[in-house]
Amino acid sequence: MGFGLLLHPQNRETGQKLGIATGLMFTAPILSFYAGLWYFSEKRNPDNWAGGLAIFVTNIIVAGYCFAAFMEEDNDADDSAGPRKGAHKQRTD
Repeated sequence: MGFGLLLHPQNRETGQKLGIATGLMFTAPILSFYAGLWYFSEKRNPDNWAGGLAIFVTNIIVAGYCFAAFMEEDNDADDSAGPRKGAHKQRTD
């Protein structure tokens, strides 16, 4: 279990997406904060502007990861083994 599941061939693409998103979540907001401090240094409160930029970059990364996750193909499209509903249910007790 754990990290070994991401190395299986069917999970490799998901593991790569997760690794890229994790790396971006660690580096991009910090870099954008300090770039924002430099860029907004002439404004009245450069810390606020830089913090807002870092939050914006973080939200873009999260939205991109969610979009990539929803765009993956669903290999489990066959619902014949799923739970039964309504009159087709069988009691098991």
